[in-house]
Order: sequence, then C-alpha cells, then structure tokens
Amino acid sequence: MSGHFDAIGIRVDSREEYGELLRRLYGLGRAEPVGGGATRVVWTGAGGSRVELEIDARGALAYVLPALVPRGAPVPVRGIALAPDGTAHVELLDAEGGRPLCPLPVELTDRAELRALGGTEAGAPAEGRLRLGALAERIALYPDAAAYDAAQDGPGPRLAPDFLVPCGLFRPDEAGPEWAPTAHAMFAGGVVGAERVESEIGGGAFHRLRVRTLGGIEVDVAAADDLLPRAPVPGDHVEGTFFVTGSLGLSMPRAARG
Repeated sequence: MSGHFDAIGIRVDSREEYGELLRRLYGLGRAEPVGGGATRVVWTGAGGSRVELEIDARGALAYVLPALVPRGAPVPVRGIALAPDGTAHVELLDAEGGRPLCPLPVELTDRAELRALGGTEAGAPAEGRLRLGALAERIALYPDAAAYDAAQDGPGPRLAPDFLVPCGLFRPDEAGPEWAPTAHAMFAGGVVGAERVESEIGGGAFHRLRVRTLGGIEVDVAAADDLLPRAPVPGDHVEGTFFVTGSLGLSMPRAARG
C-alpha cells in the first residue's frame, strides 16, 4: 500500500516513515462517524490527492486508502456488491447505449456509505454512476495512438488503443486459498487532460491525467513524477497497470452519522 502513496506525490521509504505519515494525516484530516462506532478520517491535498483512514470501534486502524479524487464523467454501473474484504465489484456499462463492457473490482472512497446503506430498509443500491480514479503502478507514455500501436511489434496478441482488462480478477497460479480479487486493471487510452502537481506533504510531485479508454470511459490517473520520461500533454497515449479507486457519490444515511 505504501507504494501507492508515490502515485500522489508522497514518498514513503520505511515502516517508520509510514507510521509517521499516518499520524500526520490523522492530525490533518477531517473525522466523521461512519456507523458501528467506526470513524473515517479523510485528508485531501493538492490536485485531488486523498487519503482515507478508518478507525474501528476499538480504536484500531482498520484500513488506509490513498486515492485520487475523480472529476471525470461518471460511468453507469450495475451489480454493485461489496466483498468481505471491502473491495467493491461492479459491471461497467457503455455510457450511451448501456451495453455491458466488463466487470471491475474497485476500491470505493464511499464504501463506508455503501456498507451503511446495506443496513437500511431500502438497502444498498445495485446500480449507479461511478467516477473512476486510478493510481499508476506501471505506465508507458507514447506521443499518440499510432506510436502506441507501432510499439506492439513483439509476439502475442495486439491490444486495441483503448483496451481495459480487469487483471485483478485473474487468480495467480501460485495463489493460496485466502486469495481474493484486487482492485487492479490494465488499460490504455488517450490523454485528454494533464497537469503536474506538487504535493504539500513530503515535497514530491505527481502527474494528474484524464485518460479516455474503453467505451469512452474517462479515468483520472495519478502517476509518480519519476514513472514518466516527461510531462504528458493532451494528445499523448498511455498504457499501464493501475490500482483502481472510485466514488459512487453516495451519502451516509442519517442513522450512521452518530
């Protein structure tokens, strides 16, 4: 998880630094009850960088989620479900015709809201509109789609310039019985917006990109400064592997607000 902080410009090089970072974010963040005696602390920084800490009813840290606040067009989804580990599973739909595109595991920044809604009389929504963000674990940059296509000169299948593969659903051969899908995807697409952001914590920097991929889906991508050979610009093309986050725009039910 500490590697995902690099994507939003926060460098963490040791367990000690990680612990100090969490304490600092806890002090800087906004705390809010999320039901069941738990508290969520949210820090939001430059360029839409975001870190969420959830503290359970016993005062223990339950999870940490670095993310990028998504600002792109929302994508229609159905089959929304929370797995036991908190990862959400959805089916992406084409924005225009509602055609199914692919299943996708995603770490929601409003999973506490989804969980709380599941305990209400109305229940959690099965359909909605999802804004997508992604933290780059690997990313390649090309001047345009033609250059990306030309780079696929090796053996194996050629991938479309706007592919999206939910690789977090693929079980590794060496996986044990405790394995569960993860919020990871490989995708490629055109860059339609780009900016370089200086982080106010740790002095790092990252690139915030708007990428248009499969079915016209827009994903807001954060990539560490040192992952890219230069600053991307609109018209470029990217391909990579990403940790996928997102928001359904849900509100916390009144009963869970404490």
